[in-house]
Amino acid sequence: MNINSVNNDYNISMQGKYPNWVRRVGQWFLDKSPSHTSKESENSIKNWNKWTYITSDPTWNRGIMGATALLTQPTIDYYNHRVDDETRTVSRNRTIAKIIAGTLVGMFVVRGPVYKLVEKMTNPIGKSKYSKALIPQKYIEELAKNETYLKNHRATLAMAIALAAMCVTNFVLDAPLTIFFTNFLNEKSGVSKKTEKKEGEVNYD
Repeated sequence: MNINSVNNDYNISMQGKYPNWVRRVGQWFLDKSPSHTSKESENSIKNWNKWTYITSDPTWNRGIMGATALLTQPTIDYYNHRVDDETRTVSRNRTIAKIIAGTLVGMFVVRGPVYKLVEKMTNPIGKSKYSKALIPQKYIEELAKNETYLKNHRATLAMAIALAAMCVTNFVLDAPLTIFFTNFLNEKSGVSKKTEKKEGEVNYD
C-alpha cells in the first residue's frame, strides 16, 4: 500500500499531524505486517455464551459473590492481630455465618424464585394472561427476535425486584439465620459465652 493511497481508511497520515518521516515509517510497518483473521471455534463461542449466562443470572451471580466472600473475608477477620485469639474466632464465625445466611437466602428464597417468576412474565411468545406482563408493549416483537436482549431484560428486572424483596428478607430471614449459624460455629469452636457477649450483637448488612 502506498502512503498516498486514495483509500484513506488504512492510511495513518489521516489520523493526525506528525512529521513526514514518522508517517512514512508507520505506514511501512503497516504495509509489511501480515494480515490475520481470527476465527472462534464453535465450542469456544458456546462456552463463552454459557459463562456469560451464568454470570448474568441473578441466582448464580449471588452464589459467585458468596463463594468469593467466603474465601476472603473470614481470613481477613481471623488474622486481625489487634484483638485476642478468642475475639478473632468469634469475628470469623460471625462473618462466615453472615455470608452463608445471605447467600442461601439470596439464591434460593429471593433471586432464584424471583428470576423464575420474571421468566414466566416475560415470555414474548407466551399465550397465558401474564406471559407478557413485564414486557413493554412496544418491545415485545424486538425481544422475541433477540434472545440476548431478552436475557438482559429479565436479569435487570429480576435484580431490581430481588433488591426490593431483600429489604424484608434481611430482617425476617437473614438475621435469625445469622444468629443461628454464629451460635453453632461458636459452640463448635469452643468460644466462651463471655467472649460472645463482649463481641456484642451481630451486625447485618
